[in-house]
Amino acid sequence: MISAETPLLPDVVRVYPFSWGSGFVWPSGTEESEKNLAYARDVLEACLPRAVLALPEPPEEPVVWGCEDDAYPEWTGIRAVLRERMPYARDVTAERMADVEAECARQGIDTTDFEEVWTRRITAWIAEQTMHWCGLMVDDEEALTPWLMDLAELYVQRGMAAEKAVWALRCTKAVPESRAALTRLDAYMGTAGRGPAV
Repeated sequence: MISAETPLLPDVVRVYPFSWGSGFVWPSGTEESEKNLAYARDVLEACLPRAVLALPEPPEEPVVWGCEDDAYPEWTGIRAVLRERMPYARDVTAERMADVEAECARQGIDTTDFEEVWTRRITAWIAEQTMHWCGLMVDDEEALTPWLMDLAELYVQRGMAAEKAVWALRCTKAVPESRAALTRLDAYMGTAGRGPAV
């Protein structure tokens, strides 16, 4: 049965198989196959913002055990509702987003640019977990070179999934391309006033 809903994510991201309930994480033991590496590359290319973001995206799913509610960022409540309505990337649609926006508005939550902001954030969290999985593929450094290094550098420069991108480069720093990217990012981050990347 074909859904009549309007998708908000690129086709390659819509088929992302890992659920939001598990934080979009690639399960441990995911096969390091050419097919999976190719899919990871496709996802990262599709998720990469076309220009520098005005503000860096917030980090992936928070893991804060035994804390008071005010220890969580205020947007985690919105994210919980979105996660319930959109358990998989294929469920991220204009109709569901509008439904959550209306609910948040009823609760007095600021919904300025809601669809744009939250579609971008969902995209960012998927990119983070994909970048993380790529960073774990240290035995396949040749298979990741140079596309991962190129994409990781762009992600940092554009303000999305930056921490995971730097982490992936550090994991693969035996590769000259990773070391070169980290050196360039160190200079870039210093110039941008964001502190060193390495």
